[in-house]
Amino acid sequence: MIDVRRLRLLRELDNRGTVAATAAALHLTPSAISQQLAALSREAGVTLLDPVGRRVRLTPAAKVLLRHADEIFAQLERAEADLAAFDEGRLGEVTIAAFSTAIIGIVAPALQELRVTHPGLQITIVDVGPPDCYDMLISGELDLAFDFVSTRPDDDRFEMVRMVDDPFDVALPWDHPLAGLDEVCLTQLADDDFIASRPGTACLEIMRAACAAAGFVPRIRHRTDEFFAVLGLIGAGCGIGLIPRLAGLASTDQVVLRPLVDAPVRRLAVSLRRGSASAPHLAAVLCALTTAASSALTAPPVVPVRGVQPAPVLSAVAAEAG
Repeated sequence: MIDVRRLRLLRELDNRGTVAATAAALHLTPSAISQQLAALSREAGVTLLDPVGRRVRLTPAAKVLLRHADEIFAQLERAEADLAAFDEGRLGEVTIAAFSTAIIGIVAPALQELRVTHPGLQITIVDVGPPDCYDMLISGELDLAFDFVSTRPDDDRFEMVRMVDDPFDVALPWDHPLAGLDEVCLTQLADDDFIASRPGTACLEIMRAACAAAGFVPRIRHRTDEFFAVLGLIGAGCGIGLIPRLAGLASTDQVVLRPLVDAPVRRLAVSLRRGSASAPHLAAVLCALTTAASSALTAPPVVPVRGVQPAPVLSAVAAEAG
């Protein structure tokens, strides 16, 4: 293996012309320079110096080696620059697991900002949820994983960064008796049919707990994990639904969204391997995610004048109920 430090001595000798001048420039003895260059010759397996009187001359083989040395030195400079950039959080690879509403409301805006502030970061998004995301965190396949505080495992191998409390609004058919109210109480919905996500999802459990606190069990008639599909069913008069505000959906000409009094919330967080948050590239991404989360939630829907239908508006597509 060729010693890069000895290559630098050879480069210096080529620049200075003599062993004595090279030794003086590097604050070494001529004997030390000669010994190091002899070792380099053995490492390379070729003769690097020809004696010319009391001086030496670089052989053609030494010239060939120096051309490679120039490329090696340039690559080392690039490596040092990349390491410095990594140390400043400007370079690195980050893989994030997130469900669609988190992608729409937090991850996408954060990535848009990072493309400007940290263009050297390579970020990959995958749609993976618990419990698989935690196995992938441990294996190193993931660096960050979105989840809900209520479903996060009690495991000391992970640490958590809180993102945002995401309130639910109620989505009603346009002609529903409560559609024109400023706010709706869950108790007013006890006799309605509900459209909900599949069993085991966080949204379903949050809805059931909120309805239980309001004194009733929701009558679930239809199930879908896509909030866009929920709006379609509500518009067809099939029932009502609770929509997390982070989904970014808005009232249409068939469905209106209304804020709930004492609205249930999803508490979103990001989990990562314990101790990894101090890595500069992860710290930069976490900062961008936290900033995006702080401004992610839209204001409660504006109540229209009764009888005046707004133009169709839908600000996000196919948001899943994960």
